[in-house]
Amino acid sequence: MGKSKDVEIEKSILGTILLDNKLSYKLDELNENMFMNDICLEIFKIMKELKKENIVIDVATVKSKIDKKSLAIKTSDVTNIITWGQNFGLDGHIKILKENLARRSINQNCQNLLHSLNLGENIDTCIYKFESNIKEILDKDTYENDDVNSIAGKVLDFLENKKDIGFKFGIKLLDTTIGGLFKGELTTIAAKSGVGKTALALQIMLNSFKQGKKTLFISREMTSEQVFMRNICRVTGVSTRNMKSKEIDENDWKLIVNAIGDLSENNLIYINDKIDTISAIRKRIRQVKPDLLIVDYVQLLTSQKSMDKREREVATFSRELKNMTLDFNIPVIQLSQLNDEMKDSRPYGDRPMRDSKAIYHDSNNVVYIHQLKGSDYEEAVRDIGESEEAVRASEYRGIKMVDLIVAKCRDGQTRHKHFCYFGDKLHFQELNY
Repeated sequence: MGKSKDVEIEKSILGTILLDNKLSYKLDELNENMFMNDICLEIFKIMKELKKENIVIDVATVKSKIDKKSLAIKTSDVTNIITWGQNFGLDGHIKILKENLARRSINQNCQNLLHSLNLGENIDTCIYKFESNIKEILDKDTYENDDVNSIAGKVLDFLENKKDIGFKFGIKLLDTTIGGLFKGELTTIAAKSGVGKTALALQIMLNSFKQGKKTLFISREMTSEQVFMRNICRVTGVSTRNMKSKEIDENDWKLIVNAIGDLSENNLIYINDKIDTISAIRKRIRQVKPDLLIVDYVQLLTSQKSMDKREREVATFSRELKNMTLDFNIPVIQLSQLNDEMKDSRPYGDRPMRDSKAIYHDSNNVVYIHQLKGSDYEEAVRDIGESEEAVRASEYRGIKMVDLIVAKCRDGQTRHKHFCYFGDKLHFQELNY
């Protein structure tokens, strides 16, 4: 669109509002950056001032403001704008102004990106800044289809679409309490070190695999090979210790080869141990297009901006992962460490989260894994109807009794159940009691 046409649209918008003071509320949809013509810009500023002062907006009041400010704008300039006024097309013209501003802003950001790259700045950092700026530009006007009729239509479409129902965790407690893994939802699994965060995440990933869902697993705690060996362990029962020490007999080899064949089928599992930034995660999501993203774990991500406080840094990671659920329309699971100050206490609320309580508040669902000690342990032993000696004997064989606690569920209740965690098989089994 040519500059002369742009100016005509600016004049048409201002002239229409000058002709009908009832349309002054439309000024709230505009800002100074949208106007390229100097005269139109100054008149727009004056009209905004008059609206703020609750003064009628017309030729006389606008001209009075011009005179008070001693602006080089003639009466003929104002009357010329009036001639462009019309009683139709106002919304369309405002939309054009917004689109023009977005184009100019995107163009400028493209130039800034090229300039940063030519200066030799880190590529991932440059792209992260570019994506953040572009998203901010596009998000400035996202108010279409927010009326109740449009929303009701979307709800009906969702209810009528039998395929769009999410998929299962594959763990009864989580499926009955949370309902499953749904697009746009962030689930946090949190525990102290060595209690089974990664094992539970891998169990969910393999259950998703069985449902034909593609998972992108970001690991900052283990190599991709170590994560995959844990998958093999879960499928075959061959311990990761035996695989790492290569103490594998002929039968184990057969199980491992068959497991690798099964897990490689349809290429539904992606494990990346190199990605450590939000921009790199976003880039990989666009490439892989997963049905589920798992990040192990949030405190190990690297910030691309200098922040003075660790709490703000981790809060930003969590918020960005929540944004990914909405931007890419997928469920995301983030793993998190718990504070050491909790000691053996049962975790509840946002207090246990390490570094930032925002992890809890950003999440749709929060699941704590709690290793039972003291009175919690004694109560659980009574609940399952076993003797303490029998439970201790199981622990000696590497089978721990833990609680899975659904501490937060925006769409349901909070619950907890006792589980056995088979450490050598990396498997959680719900106890019947």
